[in-house]
Amino acid sequence: MWIKTIDPEGAVSTLADVYERQRRAMGEVGDFTKLGSLYPSIADVRLDLYRAVDHCPSNIPEWARQAIGLLTSVLNQTPHCASGLGEKVTRADGDNNLVDAIYADPMGAKSGDDAIDALFTYARKLVTTPGQITNDDIEALRNHGWTDLDILDANNMAAYYCYINRVANGLGLKTLTCPAPEMPKLSISLVMGDPEDHDNTTTRSMT
Repeated sequence: MWIKTIDPEGAVSTLADVYERQRRAMGEVGDFTKLGSLYPSIADVRLDLYRAVDHCPSNIPEWARQAIGLLTSVLNQTPHCASGLGEKVTRADGDNNLVDAIYADPMGAKSGDDAIDALFTYARKLVTTPGQITNDDIEALRNHGWTDLDILDANNMAAYYCYINRVANGLGLKTLTCPAPEMPKLSISLVMGDPEDHDNTTTRSMT
């Protein structure tokens, strides 16, 4: 990590409470929580936000919810978040084929379920070209049987991890939380046009 952090031994007041709260929930204080330790209020709110996002009572299967977070984190090149999410997908789904597929080709990986894959398409667009999301994207999800709460859940999973990814990447939290595949080599581009319509889409490389 590229900024100073406060270890549990040095935590007092609000930060000590935040650390104890996470220790009770997870058995340890995570590096991401430590990353906010210079501003205990933000570390505290992030725990609340994580719990709210992670416990949405939607109809999306748990493995698919975590796969949206994984897809987001791989697209954002965030190994710290992606490694933990890959473990969650495997734990919920029972195998790691989807995890490997997302690492290998985050823009094209499919689950084999058309309704879940529609959520992946929405998440990809939200991560890579958020300004191009329209009501048609929402209607496409409804046409696959997803309720508005389900759509809100998918949106929150992708949007939350975009935020968390940028905190981790921007402050140098690159460690893995568990073994994970190597991040794919992705070029950073500005995309003009529909990312699903390769014939009419142009990119301007930022690398």
